[in-house]
Amino acid sequence: MLEVKLSEEMRSRLDALKDLALAQWRENGSNFFSPAALSRLHFHVETTPDVFTNAFYTLSTGLILQGSKRSCTNGQNVEYGRGTSCTTAADAPASYEITGATDTVPFVSISIELYPQVLADLLATCPEISERHKGVVVGRTAQAFTAMPATVDIVESFERLLRLVYQSPEQLKTRGPIIERELSYVLLMSPQGAALSQFFSQNTPANRINRAIQWIRHNTGKPLDIEALAQMCNMTRSTFYRHFQTVTKMTPLQYYKRQCLFLAQHLMVARGYSASQAAYEVGYTSPNQFSREYKRTFGLPPKRSIAERNN
Repeated sequence: MLEVKLSEEMRSRLDALKDLALAQWRENGSNFFSPAALSRLHFHVETTPDVFTNAFYTLSTGLILQGSKRSCTNGQNVEYGRGTSCTTAADAPASYEITGATDTVPFVSISIELYPQVLADLLATCPEISERHKGVVVGRTAQAFTAMPATVDIVESFERLLRLVYQSPEQLKTRGPIIERELSYVLLMSPQGAALSQFFSQNTPANRINRAIQWIRHNTGKPLDIEALAQMCNMTRSTFYRHFQTVTKMTPLQYYKRQCLFLAQHLMVARGYSASQAAYEVGYTSPNQFSREYKRTFGLPPKRSIAERNN
């Protein structure tokens, strides 16, 4: 497990954020929720240990305010707890486990979705970022998910953003982007920045594969053209396959199908679609095939799966 040694000041600051999150959770009544003023900001509270075998991590960064968690992303297993800063650089299927949560000591985390254009712009205009990571070998594979002890700068960015959300929402439109840009800069200058930079520095293999990932995410249900994706990434078909599997641990078709199924699940849970409606929306022409593949991924057929999620 990633060890995080917290100073008294850091404990106090994390406690303040945790208390705010718990107060909003009691008012909201949902384990996953976002403030109305900033829907890209997410809180997560769990009062019992739980396993989430099918999740989807997206481009974001977050803080563990209380409790511990074990994540598996792209074949990488990481266990971490309070005071950890977690960053996901590329959208990826994942599974995770909340460990040790109770009614009196619940698991609490906060996260915010990052803007890819802000990260790319900072990397293009701030040479000190690449200089900071010069000579750092991240590993043979691009790490889509990284975790490290949170710095004061990261915690401060979340504090300032939450003060705007709950105390001065009228200033959020003007000041919010400034704080978020600063948070992105702090992350890029941190040890997490070495891995994060791979996905947003122009013409790196991970950056080019990320273009294909984003296309798939935003065009779910449309026909998948592998040749067109390879051309988008300026790669041959075989090179594209190799780099795509290096980043995602899946083939492009496997990733595409997983994304279709996640979107279908969202449509059924959040919008009340029937299984057949969701299937057609994400490109399936056979409801039976959709049901089989859904069960293979989520462990239950669509109707039972959604019924359990809603209980």
